[in-house]
Amino acid sequence: MIIYNKTWLANLRLQATLKKDLLHGYITPVEFKSITEKYPVGFYTPNLFARIGLFILTCIIVSFGDGLISLLFSSSGLIDSFGWFFFLGLVSYVGLELMVSSNHHFRSGVDDALLFISGCLFVTGFVLMFSRLDDGTHYWPLSGIVSLLMLYLSIRFADMLTSIICCISFLAFMFFGWIKIVPAGLSTAPFAMMLVSGGIYWLSRINSKKEKFINYDNVFVITQVVGLVALYAAGNYYAIQKLSSEMANHTGPIPFGAFFWAWTVLLPFIYIVLGIKKKDVILLRTGLLLITAAAVTFRNYYHVLPVDITLTIIGALVLGIVYAITKYLKIPKHGFTCAETEDGHLMDHLKIESLVIAETFSHAPSAPTDEGVKFGGGDFGGGGSGGGF
Repeated sequence: MIIYNKTWLANLRLQATLKKDLLHGYITPVEFKSITEKYPVGFYTPNLFARIGLFILTCIIVSFGDGLISLLFSSSGLIDSFGWFFFLGLVSYVGLELMVSSNHHFRSGVDDALLFISGCLFVTGFVLMFSRLDDGTHYWPLSGIVSLLMLYLSIRFADMLTSIICCISFLAFMFFGWIKIVPAGLSTAPFAMMLVSGGIYWLSRINSKKEKFINYDNVFVITQVVGLVALYAAGNYYAIQKLSSEMANHTGPIPFGAFFWAWTVLLPFIYIVLGIKKKDVILLRTGLLLITAAAVTFRNYYHVLPVDITLTIIGALVLGIVYAITKYLKIPKHGFTCAETEDGHLMDHLKIESLVIAETFSHAPSAPTDEGVKFGGGDFGGGGSGGGF
């Protein structure tokens, strides 16, 4: 399971909500300070610039350390094998576990760098191990192993980059397995990948709503984006034609060309419509971004206008659509608005008001003779904590 302290993660989410309520005037600075002191966060998380600096510094230190160790064992011949990369990756991973468990690093730059380095070293070791298969059959098992490795790292550290690599490697595993096992697999691979990509999006979307996965919110968001982009790419006319020419030496129009052209052009707009209908910002923004991909694909085959003019027109069109929708939704319609709504957080506000009341009474002087009624002794019910009051 996740390595980070779950209580601190819950308190971190609580403090983020409290900061918003402080800005909106729902609580006072004194109440904010009192609550955050009672629900502290013990992680070491510096600001963005310090995080970047620590990331670079950690990469330099680990690179010099790995280079020195490799130099010491260069005469033994150990560094020529793929096992050496596994050893170096294991050393970095042990350092990562110690930095998070003992020093409580959380998105500090140090843990990011150690996670990145250990993952790269493990993947390099697997690439060298499977590349001995010269007939090109190593892509299938390699992508499967990388997918499992990144899945473990994603579950352990709730990292978005490892989640992206996990999804991509899993898609590669399904693709290579499909064309290897299924007869005429290359011809039917686009439809199979559509199903797999849609399944990734659907599973990540339904699981993101479950409370037990609350610590993986960012992971599920990026997984949904990857699933939507992969679903579009699976039916993109240019991607399919390139794949056919590279792997099957097929030139000219591809089968079901009209279907794939319709998929290429219409799917981004379907994303936008569904995003507006379902109030899903991930669908909406992904659809807006993929309009550019559709325009570039169309321009690659039909040279109506130069690329720069085509992209300028498409960009102006998208901006016009966004501006029109923003103006239209200034007054909320059918539960959808361009403004940041506060209604979705009403339950959180009620919980925080209860917490403020509890904090106020917990500091009130108690009567020396009457102990019939006592306040306090409970805990806050939000962010994964207990529900007693």
